[in-house]
Amino acid sequence: MSSILPTRSTRLAVPRRNRVPPAITRGPENMPGAGILEEIPGDLGVTLWRSVRNVALWAATPPHKRGGLFCGTAANVREADVGGLQVDAELVAPLSVMVRLLESPAAMDVPRLVNACRRISAWAEQRGSLATALEFMQAAAQVAPQVAALAYGVGRLARRRAEYDRAESWYGRAIVQARRSRDWRIYALSYSGLGNLNTQKGNFPIARRAQIRGLRATLRHNLTDLQGIAFHDLFATHVETGAHDEATALAARAFQAYGPTHPYLPRLAFDVAFHWMEQGFFNEALRVAKALEPCFTAPTESALALSLIARTAGGTGDRDAFDYARGKLTALLQTGCGEDAAARALLGISYGAASLGEWQLAETSAVEALEIARERREGKMEMAAEAALEFARRRAQQRTSARSKQRDAALAEDFVRALRQRPGLVPA
Repeated sequence: MSSILPTRSTRLAVPRRNRVPPAITRGPENMPGAGILEEIPGDLGVTLWRSVRNVALWAATPPHKRGGLFCGTAANVREADVGGLQVDAELVAPLSVMVRLLESPAAMDVPRLVNACRRISAWAEQRGSLATALEFMQAAAQVAPQVAALAYGVGRLARRRAEYDRAESWYGRAIVQARRSRDWRIYALSYSGLGNLNTQKGNFPIARRAQIRGLRATLRHNLTDLQGIAFHDLFATHVETGAHDEATALAARAFQAYGPTHPYLPRLAFDVAFHWMEQGFFNEALRVAKALEPCFTAPTESALALSLIARTAGGTGDRDAFDYARGKLTALLQTGCGEDAAARALLGISYGAASLGEWQLAETSAVEALEIARERREGKMEMAAEAALEFARRRAQQRTSARSKQRDAALAEDFVRALRQRPGLVPA
């Protein structure tokens, strides 16, 4: 551990803040909550958008003024709208709370409204509608601004949406709130999220500093179930910075801390298998990747597992496994799910195709990955996609050049053969 954690005298100091920092509540959209309308079509999307705006307005209004916040018929209209919808069972109760909010805003209690927002957020996240999930989690955090777990939830979803400034602001709130309330679990998780955010951005020194703070919190407060997460995060950062020996030690510590039944063990297995793949141990990585696929049900995790199968299958020359993974991954990404893993997943196809000599597919997949990485401002993925694209184009040009040389040689042979068969020319 001493080689992994810097001493206190060498740490980059971060001043303690007692005031809860302000949070960014808007993304790049032109209208608040517009992402809901983009993700959820039809009347349900409109109802959800109106509901989250109602909650945000209620939260921003002083309690003594909430009684006259909505007009008398608003609840009846919303109830009729909800009654005409065919919604999943998970949404029935939360939407009824949204109706009650319009009916009796002064009597609405905070825990009930927070619970409704969190349930809608969980429903949306499960179906891959991250903008909707983020808006409702943020609404819950605005209703109960003192709850660190809610601020952490907003930061986590904003990070998944690649809204880095927004995510960082909410992680900052969560850290200060958790320290105030002595909620050391959320304190450690928020530093973990902040570290992962900076890993996504490619800022590894800042990522490592945040992850070390999170690890120290888990050790200091005996949060044994979170120690695996902390070691896992540090493993990933050390891999990215090329510290392979330390990474191996951290992976072992994470495995021990998790234990065989921990829900995050498959994620560790994925990251270690990915590390093996990058070192050229394709057979071992492919075995783990195939075992991982049924363990993942969320769209993002499924996309990454299929990407790893495609890439390692290409490395082992297993075309059947590559085609299987590519087909399932393409179908998944076409649904719009797993958007936060799309660039990385497409890179897996690109590298796997390159290993199999499918240079056109390798180039096309790298181009798609690059476009997504640029749109999401994923600096590390952007550099990786540019490298994959350059490699695919260079090899395709080499293959074209080789074919051209073969054609030239064949044509030269044809000329020589034809000229030798001609009768001698009579001098002029």
